[in-house]
Amino acid sequence: MAVVRDGLQAVVCGVPPRTGIELRRLLARLDAEFRRRTLPDPDPNRVTDWRGMPYPWWHRRLYEGGWQ
Repeated sequence: MAVVRDGLQAVVCGVPPRTGIELRRLLARLDAEFRRRTLPDPDPNRVTDWRGMPYPWWHRRLYEGGWQ
């Protein structure tokens, strides 16, 4: 799931703002549903990458099937 969301974020960032309005609206609804169905990851060791930079919020969620 997180990898797919990464791809969607790249698309959103790559289209002109006016062109991406509907995509951003759809993504906001999907994000809200994903947040509703998942929980924050309580393990602080998994919320940063090897440089100590935080992952995007969708990488810091737990959902059925474990960490993805």
